[in-house]
Amino acid sequence: MKAKISVLLFCFLIIASLAQAQDDQPIFKVMTYNIYHGATPDSLSKPNLEEIANLIIQTQPEVIAFQEVDSMTTRSVEIFGEKTNLIAELSKLTGYRGYFAKAMDYAEGGYGEGLLVKKGSEYYTQKLPTPVGGEPRAAAWVKVELRNQQRLYFGGTHLCHQFPENRIAQIEALTSYADTLAYPVFWAGDLNFDPSSEAYRNVPDKWADAGKVAGDETPTFDSEAGKRIDYVWFDPEHFEVLDYQVLDVPFSDHFPVLVTLRLIKP
Repeated sequence: MKAKISVLLFCFLIIASLAQAQDDQPIFKVMTYNIYHGATPDSLSKPNLEEIANLIIQTQPEVIAFQEVDSMTTRSVEIFGEKTNLIAELSKLTGYRGYFAKAMDYAEGGYGEGLLVKKGSEYYTQKLPTPVGGEPRAAAWVKVELRNQQRLYFGGTHLCHQFPENRIAQIEALTSYADTLAYPVFWAGDLNFDPSSEAYRNVPDKWADAGKVAGDETPTFDSEAGKRIDYVWFDPEHFEVLDYQVLDVPFSDHFPVLVTLRLIKP
């Protein structure tokens, strides 16, 4: 009888230990947001950075991917009164660490992607292919360190808005690079395609679309077509979605996508 009780107790402790291990896995938020080069769409001379910074402070993502980011351009003079590095300004307003990944020279400065991260290192700008021409594009990468010192890699990007051939090539380049990284990877951005497109179908099966997993097709782009073109992608072998939101705020012609993930397999 004692032996049976001991076996049952042992099994109970194992199950409890596994459950506790699952509960102890870190939970964190990620955001992607096309910020319309720092101005509100209905009034191009009105800055939107303070509103965006307040949103970040309120929602507390671990890492944010920004698209349509200017750095020291003459266009920013029209909005802010002087040449402005938008990511440096957002970093100052939020207390996050910032990184600007220039995709191309623009208006005496740079234009591309930006990241804010609570704790990160090994920042990297990946130049993306444009086989049929069009604007240069890039992805911004960072190694993220969570509060429990777990390390992950995150990428943010903005794919070509002109040619589907470019978008397909850029997806291939981005996901191929992600496959070389040593820690679990998640990535996000304004991909300029919707779930019915060929480019969407070309994302390798390894990656899961957080919106699709959550069953939420809310448009992320404020237009008559109302398409979902902003995404967070993750490897379901390592992560699970706990929450998915498209935030209804008027600071850009896109809506920020905020996703809560749990790391399930370091």
